This record gives sequence, C-alpha cells and structure tokens, in this order.
Amino acid sequence: MMKKLSQHDIDAFVAAQHAEIYGYVENIPADARQRKIRGDVTPPLSPDTGRAFAQFFQEFYEDQLFNGEASPTESFFLESLAQRFDISGMESAIVAAASKYDILLHQSQKANAAFLSKDFSTYSQILNDLKQKIPLPVAVSPVEDSAPAMTLQKAWDGFLVFKSDWNPKIRKGNEKYFMVIREVLGADTPVDKITRRDIKNLLEVVAGLPRQNKKPYNKMTVRECLDLDEVPEDDRVAPKTVKDYLKLCQGLFSTYLTSEMDILASSPTLNVRYEAHSKSYGDYSKTEMRRLVAHFKNLSGWKKWIPLLLAYTGARRAEIAKLKRSDVRLDDDSQRYYIMIDDTKTEAGTRQVPLSLHLLDLGFLDYVEGFSAGDSLFPDLTNFNQITHFFHDIREVLEIPYLNDYGARRVVHSLRHTFITEARKTNELTPVQKVVGHEHSGEGQTQRYTHKFTVTNLLPVVDGICWD
Repeated sequence: MMKKLSQHDIDAFVAAQHAEIYGYVENIPADARQRKIRGDVTPPLSPDTGRAFAQFFQEFYEDQLFNGEASPTESFFLESLAQRFDISGMESAIVAAASKYDILLHQSQKANAAFLSKDFSTYSQILNDLKQKIPLPVAVSPVEDSAPAMTLQKAWDGFLVFKSDWNPKIRKGNEKYFMVIREVLGADTPVDKITRRDIKNLLEVVAGLPRQNKKPYNKMTVRECLDLDEVPEDDRVAPKTVKDYLKLCQGLFSTYLTSEMDILASSPTLNVRYEAHSKSYGDYSKTEMRRLVAHFKNLSGWKKWIPLLLAYTGARRAEIAKLKRSDVRLDDDSQRYYIMIDDTKTEAGTRQVPLSLHLLDLGFLDYVEGFSAGDSLFPDLTNFNQITHFFHDIREVLEIPYLNDYGARRVVHSLRHTFITEARKTNELTPVQKVVGHEHSGEGQTQRYTHKFTVTNLLPVVDGICWD
C-alpha cells in the first residue's frame, strides 16, 4: 500500500515548488544576459510583449481564484502527489495548498511586469516579500517518521482479549462483521491513519451489502459480496445491521484504542451517525454530474477513466474495472469505437457499448494505446473497493450529499442510474436496455431480434449524454 499523505508531506512538496518561484523571480534581471551566454538564437520578448504576457497570466490566476473551477495548479498537485502517496481524504488540503500557490504565481508575474516596466523598487519589494514568506529547500528539514502505529488487525486481536466476556454467539457475529471491516479498511492499515471519512465510507459500503444468510450470498466470500454491483433492495442488509457495524467500530476505536489503550487521541467514530433511510439508489442532478465529471477530467490513470467511463456508458463498476485493451474496438460500419463487455453472467450483459465522443475528445484512445505491456486497462487497480472509497471521498470533497431529498443513497452505482435516467429522456427503452445490459422487456415475440442492434443503432443513446 502507498504511504498515506500527511499535511507534512504536502508542506514539503509545496516548499519545493515555492523555492522554484523565488528562484524564477530572483533570476529575472539576469535572464537576458544568461540567454546571451547560452547562445540562444530565439530573441527575447520585447518589454511590451513581456508585460502583456505577465498581465495575461496575472488575470488568469485571479480568475482561477474566484471562478471556483479547478486550476492547472490543482491538477498538477493532485497528480504529482497521487504518484507518491495515497491521497484519499486529503483532497481538500491539496486544493487549499494549490490555491495559495496560485497567489504566489500571481505575485511572480507581478514582479516580472514591474521589472519590465523598470519599476525596480516594486520588483525588489516583491522579491523580498517572497524571500521572507517562502521556505527555501535548505529550510525544509525532513521529519523523522515515527514508529508505525498499531495495525487494524493487531488492534482487533487486542480488542478480542479486552472483550473476553463476549458470549460465543456475540463473538462469532462480531468476527463476521470484522471480516468486512478488515476488507474495506485494510488489515495492515495503521489505526491512526483511519479517518472519519473512512468510517463513513465503511457504513456506505455495508448498507449496500447483501444479507449473507440468504442464497446465493451465503456461498460467497466477503470479497465476492463487496464486488457485487446490483443487490436487489429486498436482499440488502437491514439498517440495524449497519448500526451494529458502527457500534462495533465505536467499541474498537473509541472504547478500546482511545479510552482504554490511549493509542488514539481521538476516535474516527466521533460524531459519526447512521440513520435509517431508503434502500434504493438515487441519481445525481445534472449540476452534480457536471461537477463530478469536471473533477475527474483533471485526474489521471484509473482515477480519471473509470469514473468517466461509468458516467458516459452506464456500465457497472465491475464491467469497467475488468476491461482489457483488446475490449476497445473499432466498428467497421459506423467507424466508431466501442467497448466489448463479455465478462458477465447474463446474455443481456454481453454487449457492445459505443464510446462517447466526449471520452474520445478527452484522449481515452491515447490512454488505451499508451500501454507498453499487458492487456489490463487498469493494472494499478487491485480491488473494486478502491473505486468505491475513492469515489465517496471525491463526492464528499465536492460537498455532494450522500442522500437525495427522498432519502435515496447516491453511491458509485448511482452513476449508472443517472445515465439510464438521462438516456430515457430522449431514447426508446430497448436501445437503452441494450447499452446498459438490462434484460429486454416489453418486446414479446420480437425479443429474439434484439441482438441485431448494431453500434450504429446505439450511438444516439451515448451521444445524447452530455455532462459538460
């Protein structure tokens, strides 16, 4: 597992970026002479042109600060840190750091414009101000990593000893609950790295699980149950079960690790509540989808393409996660690319799904063709729960409520519901069913002909979806 990103890690990363800004501003007076020494054949910009560019970038950074849209700086910070750390739960801190950095970029261009205008006093004042405020690399001393905290599995083992008075029935039930908790939170995760958001994500995942005392789920492993995308409402666990999970977590983290063992300063279950609500899935509004899609566009790897594919195909989480390079194909008749979904348990689930032009414009084919080895489209994805946890984090960062006005849950699977709802506004039922892999209904004797739908026939369904 990648190291969890901390505020110190963000500060150290930003300090290095800040030092580059200071170096750039400090070097402005020497730039013309250094170009001459290097023998650059491209003539430097005239002062007037240079001032115009500096003014343009000042206004650009100002707009980014006030229009609420994701800035290139934010995308750079997210992508750079995600390559080295597990950034889940720290997205807001990264966004805040990026906004502060945009202010310094604005100041650097203001200094550039002042120098080109021969306003050396203002230039020197900005340079001195940057020098006082920006921690240079020499001032950033590495912080020694403290000894690793107790892992979740070790904490559970100690908790079982602490609760040795449990009767066998209660102990057996709680151990079954912990199998799910361990799978979702990670057995080797240090307990001091588990956050309130992790606990809330756990409860959301549990609320979508099937009752494991019912066929066919009683024959499934915990991982197989977690990987299910569509569990019928009548088969899902009761709200009381979700509350029992929360109660068990409160006992482990609050009573044992915080109060008894003094390992945690504060329990991640603090102020976490669970209220009974509708078991049905809700959908997202078009405004919420625009915010989600705009955010995912700025990411990379599976964190970019899996959510976008879910939003523009209506496919199931597992269907997208299992895609291979060879599943992305070109249809000869329409000359449009599609994905072939055939890792499915139903006849209707085996299907061709045209790729939206929006996905192609965003560079999905470049992503597909960029692999040098292996056939998996998402080799860094180790389990489906990564998608769920990541999506829940982003939804919370964007302040999109978990429940809609009718108490219906909005989770990853709600992207599929939202796609179907939007597609049905402008399309007949059958082509929509064909795209999303539903059993074809209301067709009578014509049902045997539904396999004749071609990629060309299905293009209106996907081309009618726009989240921009």
